[in-house]
Amino acid sequence: MTPACRRISLSAAPVALVLTAMAPTVAIAKQGDLVFDGSAWVGRGVVPPDVIDSTPDQDRIQTDLGTSMRLSYDTGPVILRALAGADVFPVESDYNRYRLGTEAQYDLALADKGRVKLRLIPGFDYVFSNNGRVFDRYRIDGQLIMRHNREHTTTVRLRYGFRNQCECTFRGYDQSEWLGELRHFWRPGNGPTRIQGSLLGMHHDADAQRFSYDGFGAQLIGRTALTPKLDLYGRAYFAKRYYKAAFSNFYDFKRRDTQVRGSVGLEYAVARNYALYAEGGYTNNDSNVPTRAYHGFIGQLGVRWNFLLAQGS
Repeated sequence: MTPACRRISLSAAPVALVLTAMAPTVAIAKQGDLVFDGSAWVGRGVVPPDVIDSTPDQDRIQTDLGTSMRLSYDTGPVILRALAGADVFPVESDYNRYRLGTEAQYDLALADKGRVKLRLIPGFDYVFSNNGRVFDRYRIDGQLIMRHNREHTTTVRLRYGFRNQCECTFRGYDQSEWLGELRHFWRPGNGPTRIQGSLLGMHHDADAQRFSYDGFGAQLIGRTALTPKLDLYGRAYFAKRYYKAAFSNFYDFKRRDTQVRGSVGLEYAVARNYALYAEGGYTNNDSNVPTRAYHGFIGQLGVRWNFLLAQGS
């Protein structure tokens, strides 16, 4: 794969709760750079949780068409980003979700040559459907990044967010969201293989306690070059969630979920700024509440791109 499509920083990638950790990201190096990158796909994915019906036989995994894009500008001390995305489910328009967002990234060096730095990323998302607003969320993400050498980097991360849900979907779903992560990135021999492992802790405090939970998990991401243009990558994710109150009058007990997800994929660099990819895997959410349990095949077939629209000095 050409250098333009392989500038992927696993050590700084977000938790792949939306399974985008292997998408190409551009390492903006100079003040004044303007970069447009993103992806578009067709595949099978899990429908949003706020449209789940009350019957246990609902098919939670459906065909979807999606795109995720961002425009990044390096001002020097701060990188500014505009974000947009869409996830469309042909089977049911109520499942469709559209996202607009913005974020800023500021790095503060705490040691010589950037071996230790503090990264702050405040952001805001607005998510809507065909029927109007679904929720908005603001977040602040703090990461202490310690680069031990060319092969190893450790990150300690804490993220806080507040989700303001539209009352037309769920009542009592407004919530504070905390995520803690201990992450280690390894590039053996400073070569083409990259491995990242994470331990995760979660705390969600919702207005209605039946939506509040504590949880923990782990994640493993890997990528290696098979040829100069072809990469193999994979992801594995595990999480347990313990909810705080009875789920409903019918299911009069506290919800418990165990989620497992895994996938493998190939990415081929067609040109300097384009890459095609195909990935497939399996997801399983084992819940003691039947209406929240699901399992099945997930996958995507799509294209990724990145363009340097303007180059700084």
